[in-house]
Amino acid sequence: MMDNSFDDLAGDDEMRAEIARRARSEGIKAAYESALAICQDKNAPAQAKSNASRTLFEIGGMLNRADRKDESLSSKEPHEMTGDELRAYKQQFERKARQLNAVLNQSEDGKPGGAFD
Repeated sequence: MMDNSFDDLAGDDEMRAEIARRARSEGIKAAYESALAICQDKNAPAQAKSNASRTLFEIGGMLNRADRKDESLSSKEPHEMTGDELRAYKQQFERKARQLNAVLNQSEDGKPGGAFD
């Protein structure tokens, strides 16, 4: 009798490749649509909206420093930076945070509002 544990799939590279392909295509699309629906749901709990927002930022590449071409220092880890590089990185980070906060605090009618208004 065959054991149905995950280890049984260890040699099945073709199946693993198909699962990975579907996760990257169908899974990401489903995650995006679900996260977007949660963010747009006025009755969704704040925690769910926060998690969904983070998911959308991750899918969009805004939280993955490697995907942002305008950040020259992002290729280094903080422990690899000099004091001057750390100060420059901090300023860059603060500038991005201000830009993001400005977008999040702007409602559809152009008036200031909350992130989920």
